[in-house]
Amino acid sequence: MSPLPSLADFRAQGRLVELRGHRIFVSEYGSGPPILFLHGFPTSSFDYAPLVPLLARKRRLILFDFLGYGYSDKPQNHNYSLFEQADIAVSVAQHCGLGPLTLVAHDMGSSVALELLRRPELPIEKLVLLNGSVLLLHYRPLMTQRLLLHPQIGPLLTRLGLINRWVFAQQFAKLFPVRPSDEELNLFWDLIRHNGGHRNYHLLIRYLLERKQHELTWLDALAASKVPLTVIWGQRDPVSVPAIAKDVLQRRPDAKYVPLHEVGHYPQWEDPQTVARVILGA
Repeated sequence: MSPLPSLADFRAQGRLVELRGHRIFVSEYGSGPPILFLHGFPTSSFDYAPLVPLLARKRRLILFDFLGYGYSDKPQNHNYSLFEQADIAVSVAQHCGLGPLTLVAHDMGSSVALELLRRPELPIEKLVLLNGSVLLLHYRPLMTQRLLLHPQIGPLLTRLGLINRWVFAQQFAKLFPVRPSDEELNLFWDLIRHNGGHRNYHLLIRYLLERKQHELTWLDALAASKVPLTVIWGQRDPVSVPAIAKDVLQRRPDAKYVPLHEVGHYPQWEDPQTVARVILGA
């Protein structure tokens, strides 16, 4: 196993940028053709940290935390929206002066990426999708995800502090074929808990309601898009199961498909060497 990335170094590399009325954590590495990364729920752009040393010598990497995640602002009682997150992604790209770019998206970020395909202001040259439940027909949510999405139970869980490190670790570890180490789980949890983010869990997960409402519109945009598509999919993901990838490929038979047979929900964390190699060849 490669050495774990340092959370302190990761934070020191980034900065808070005022965008659309909020402070958004943005970090940049390397030089060359730009890659913009979109992370998923419930974690942060730190998910991509293992890729940085593998890509930064050949590409300019722009990572940022969506509103409500990681080191970005986490307003309480906010109506978090995938459309707002897409607005923020555009603002990050414009702030960084990005021209034509590769977009890499995972989990929740995959839906943001499909929304961005509909927007001419972001010049996407290539799209790389990692495990994400862009079609809820095949989605297999964890128990905590089901409970958090419930309109009464979700707020109660967060208000009573029942979403804690132990509960997170038990549920989150199910996304991996091999349980992550306690050190890894602590890294993820520390970023979620930063600035009280775990108290917004029931608000953040409402992105699934937007996904349900708009998923076919977004998938139609993907089908109509001429942007070259690469799909990297961990085959042992219990939530975003491989059937989702197959559905995407039916809509885009021209796509390059890379199944990772011993990988779960987080390919960029579990097998960064393969993911980096595919991104460079995308």
